[in-house]
Amino acid sequence: MTNIGWIYEHLSYPERAKIYYLKAFNVAKKIEAKRFFNFCKLKLAHIELFNLNNPHKALEEYKQLEEEYKNSNKYQEGVLYGTIGYAYVLTNKQEEALHYLKKSQNFFEKTGDSIYLCLPYTYFTHYYNKYGQYENAIQSGETALKIIENKNLFKARKLILLDKLAESYMAIGDKDKAYNLLKELNDIKTTLETKKNNIAFIESQQENKENQEKLQIVELKNQILNKNRTQYIFSLFLVGAILILTLFFYRNRQKTNTKLREIDTLKTNFFTNISHEFRTPLTLISSPIQETLEELDLSGEKRKHFEIAQRNTKRLSSLVDQLLELSKIDSGNRKLLLQKNSAIQMIAAWCESFLYLAKQKNINFKTDIQNKEEKVWFDREALENIVVNLLGNAIKYTPVKGEILLQVTIENNFLWIKVRNSGQGLGNKQIKTIFNRFYQTDGQNEGAGIGLSLVKELTELHGGKISVTSEVNKWSLFEVSLCIEKEKLKNAEIRETIDPLPIVTSLNQETKELHEEITRQDNELPILLIVEDNADVRTLLTDTFKKEYEVVQAINGEEGILKALDVIPDIIISDLMMPIKDGIELTDTLKNDELTSHIPVILLTAKAGDENELTGIETGADDYITKPFNQKILKSKTASLVALRKKLQSRYSQEVILRPKDIAITSVDEKFLERVQIILGEKLKASTFTIEDFSKTMNMSRMQLHRKLKALTGLSASEFIKSQRLKLAVQILTNSDINISEVGYTVGFNDHAYFSKCFKEAYNCTPSEFLAAKKST
Repeated sequence: MTNIGWIYEHLSYPERAKIYYLKAFNVAKKIEAKRFFNFCKLKLAHIELFNLNNPHKALEEYKQLEEEYKNSNKYQEGVLYGTIGYAYVLTNKQEEALHYLKKSQNFFEKTGDSIYLCLPYTYFTHYYNKYGQYENAIQSGETALKIIENKNLFKARKLILLDKLAESYMAIGDKDKAYNLLKELNDIKTTLETKKNNIAFIESQQENKENQEKLQIVELKNQILNKNRTQYIFSLFLVGAILILTLFFYRNRQKTNTKLREIDTLKTNFFTNISHEFRTPLTLISSPIQETLEELDLSGEKRKHFEIAQRNTKRLSSLVDQLLELSKIDSGNRKLLLQKNSAIQMIAAWCESFLYLAKQKNINFKTDIQNKEEKVWFDREALENIVVNLLGNAIKYTPVKGEILLQVTIENNFLWIKVRNSGQGLGNKQIKTIFNRFYQTDGQNEGAGIGLSLVKELTELHGGKISVTSEVNKWSLFEVSLCIEKEKLKNAEIRETIDPLPIVTSLNQETKELHEEITRQDNELPILLIVEDNADVRTLLTDTFKKEYEVVQAINGEEGILKALDVIPDIIISDLMMPIKDGIELTDTLKNDELTSHIPVILLTAKAGDENELTGIETGADDYITKPFNQKILKSKTASLVALRKKLQSRYSQEVILRPKDIAITSVDEKFLERVQIILGEKLKASTFTIEDFSKTMNMSRMQLHRKLKALTGLSASEFIKSQRLKLAVQILTNSDINISEVGYTVGFNDHAYFSKCFKEAYNCTPSEFLAAKKST
């Protein structure tokens, strides 16, 4: 096919030549013959350049091939450099053209391939002619012509050579030479036309022959049809009927599949949405139960009942989490979050929580756990779900005085988990369906039938397998293998650092100490803004915090933003999903406003998952807690954030100079403090500079300025101005010899006695004592 393409190319049939080169190109690509593949690409580029006058398209093709032929030492490399140079000549890029033409010439001179030297010399003729260097053009053209005549090759290139060579001779006045060259050019064209006509004649004869053969075939078909028309019609009808039925069943199956996919999507969305909705009522149930269980005077019987209620709320919360996990897997959004840690050590820790349940049923719970210290790559949440579900099932189905054996080991880059328990066992039918979603071994068993389905989904997501073997009325054995080689785990993200788990047992005392520290530092209660659209949750949160905070409420994000700008709270607890404006919009708005950028924000949400938490934190939220939340943890985190602000405020009193970076939480806070510095630098020394002047200059109300400065420095606006004047006085006393009586007036105090009194209150000494102590040192 390449030979046929070459013939058509040299007879000036570019479109036909392209057809055959493309056919050869596809064959070479299919059989992975790289050399012929590149050759066909080169020939196709030649057609664009020489036959279709499209140098820009040709350059695109040539530049793709340049890397393939580079340093190949094959003649195609030199040809490629030459044709790239020629294409640059046609596109008026002089420097690039000269660079590639010299590369082509150097290549053929270096390889000693004198036959192909005619190519760069031919293109040099065009180059020199284009830029008026006619003597050089004639020298190059004659050299190329001599090579072509001696070797009797490259007749097609002779066409483009003769034309430009004649043009160069005409330019220097040698009309006879130019005439002879043009006559030779015309003779070659005439010869090519004759060949083309001959080919056209042969093609027309071939076409006539093919037409005759087609007529004969048509006549033969007509004869057959006339003889067997009835049979043909019947066969046609039968084939048509089969096709119609096939099409009908195909379309019906397509509709059924589409409907099933829609139902599956609706089911997944339903479970996702209903699971999120469960979290708010679960919060309202679990929080009062937690609070009641903390009462010391609760009777034994009531405590027992509340503990049952607490266990069941935890169980319901766990089922909600499992449904959400399954919905994420179904939608393809569940990614492995890999961390390198001691997986076996974690499994051993999780086992501890099942020892109490096993003891209650008098079950002999044995463990065979090896390689505890070895650190491997795994998804902690997935592993925990797998282990907890397997052990939970084992406890549930093991009879009283039965036996459970857990074996964990690492072999060949796989984590192996085996759970064997005595009991009724499983029949072959049950083994085949036990991993199906919502399957239960019988109607009497408690549970939703999603645990083992989730285990199977997570195991496969983790590059592993799960199997079950059993002997009826004796035992069941579940074996799980998880890939721990991170390079082989697809759809995974790497978590380099692991956050330590909070110690819940110490939260109550810690929270109490933090609240005491806050109230010691400030007589007034810190302001807490609660933004929550659910009235019951809003009431629950208010009751939880009303003793330690002055609580302000808002029913949606928009109202929350307005109230935050109005009262400038010390901390905000906001729901994530709310009407009008949600928690993300609220956080983003307040964190980018100068008045409220310093306020810590805790987001409460029914949406579990790392991606949701990441969105909240990236927006600027200081913490993110999933419903149903533990009241003690929420109170502790709230107190910690308020206490952190107090610690930052204490830095201000220790600094002689206001340092925005030391007491700012965000870049917006830093810019605010820098603006404060500029204004005070201009106005502070004036005794007439008042709080009203300060708030107007800052474009804030007096109350807003007071709350903002209070949050950042622990001082009201008036205390802040006084503090800044005193700190300026310290700087003056330290760095200059000014008279003490003049220092107060210099920093904006009208009364020297009042200045001395304020100075002593701040630094426990008078200005004179401060100066004397400075001189003594």
